Amino acid sequence: MNLRIGARILLGFGLALLISAIVSVVSYRSTVELVDSADWVAHTHQVREKLADVLSALKDAETGQRGFLITGQERYLEPYDAALQLIDRDIQDVRQFTADNPVQQKNVETLQTVANGKLAELRQTMELRKQKGFDVALKEVLTDKGKALMDDARRVVRDMEEEENRRLKQRDEQQKASARATTTVIVFGGLLSVVLVGIAGAVIQRSITRPLAAFMQFVERVGQGDLTQQAPISRGDELGDLGRSLNQMVTGLKEVAGQTRGAAENLKGATAEILASTQQQASSTGEQAAAVQETTATMAEISQSGAQISERAKQVAAAAEATSAASNAGLQAVQGTTRTIEAIREQAEAVAENVVVLSEKTQAVGEIIATVNNIAEQSHLLALNAAIEAAGAGEQGSRFSIVANEIKNLADQSKEATVQVRSILGDIQKGINSSVMLTEEAVKRAESGKQQADVADRTIRQLAENIQQSLQAFQQIAAGANQQQIGFDQVMQAVRNIGQASGQTADSTRQLEKAAAGLNALADQLRKVVVERYRL
Repeated sequence: MNLRIGARILLGFGLALLISAIVSVVSYRSTVELVDSADWVAHTHQVREKLADVLSALKDAETGQRGFLITGQERYLEPYDAALQLIDRDIQDVRQFTADNPVQQKNVETLQTVANGKLAELRQTMELRKQKGFDVALKEVLTDKGKALMDDARRVVRDMEEEENRRLKQRDEQQKASARATTTVIVFGGLLSVVLVGIAGAVIQRSITRPLAAFMQFVERVGQGDLTQQAPISRGDELGDLGRSLNQMVTGLKEVAGQTRGAAENLKGATAEILASTQQQASSTGEQAAAVQETTATMAEISQSGAQISERAKQVAAAAEATSAASNAGLQAVQGTTRTIEAIREQAEAVAENVVVLSEKTQAVGEIIATVNNIAEQSHLLALNAAIEAAGAGEQGSRFSIVANEIKNLADQSKEATVQVRSILGDIQKGINSSVMLTEEAVKRAESGKQQADVADRTIRQLAENIQQSLQAFQQIAAGANQQQIGFDQVMQAVRNIGQASGQTADSTRQLEKAAAGLNALADQLRKVVVERYRL
């Protein structure tokens, strides 16, 4: 019984596992034999099927031979040709399937010989039919040589089937014997395993529960306050270790109980001092909370005043921004006016230049008109001379006189036109002179307007700069007011937090006072419990 508990449990379960392993091995071997037997059954059926295929191929070859003998036509030899390809292959398959059986190998050789003889007999009769006719071939058939070969083939196939059935019967008997042995091992092995496991379980259970019951009684007495006893430690297993650990626990409890008794006495004195301190702290905390409330009210008034100042600063800054925007708009308008006046001045100068050019061109037209007038006067003199010459010429100069009259009329009309044009050019020259004077006056006024606009531009720029400086100052004031308001808010929040902390401190101080009183009572109770409960 000095074995460890784990070793005992492993020993019991190891015995059960050993029996189970033996039963499993026997069952596995029986299962393998059953599988092998099933494989041999399938193998036997394969051999029998191949033997049947050999006989069927020989019959097909014989059928083709008979059809050819009767009809003499080659198309009846198709079953014969197909059988020639199948017979050798089927016999080779049978040889491979029976390679482990010498008896069957001899039978396969005999079957090969008989099949070759039968095929030779069939070829011989077909050659006789081709060369010598039906009667000769019929006589060869009637010798029953072919029938005897087919009987031999059937006999060999039957012997091989009997051999396969015999071996199958042997394997079946072996399988049944193995199954019976396996059943016996499984049944008796299972019963033995159950019995051994039951006995091992009972022994292990008794070896564990009895010491545990003693330990339970020991722990129960310790729980009732009896620290004078010792647990039994005569065992060498885990339960013995447990007994030693329990004894160490009792020794530790004795030391703890003694120390606790002294600590309870010290705790009572300390709690009395803590109770007196907490009472003084509660009084001072109440006064601090009242002062914090007064400070909170004052800071609330300061914060409200700062909020009003910040709001007014924001309004003044907004007005300054509006004024700055208006001055910027006025500055842009003056700049637009200056550009417009400058454009007007440039256009007036251009008009003056055009008028001067036009005046020069009217003077040139006047010179042309003078030339045309001279030409008209000369044409008039020429027409007059021509009329005189035509009158002197008599009848022959009458036509020339008509031409001279027409020239004279044209000259008169040209002279009148030049007079009218000269009058018009005079009027135009007067208008041009007036336009030149007006244009010069407009240029002077435009220059004066530009100067005044420049003065207004400088003035508005100065005003905009002053307004921008004022706006920056107001913005700084507003930012300072906001920062101040934020500071007030933070101070207010801090004061509130201090107030809350003071309230919490007062609450915690009162709780601490209650806790100190409770701790004092607990110290008394602890001292009584240690003294009354444990027997050292």
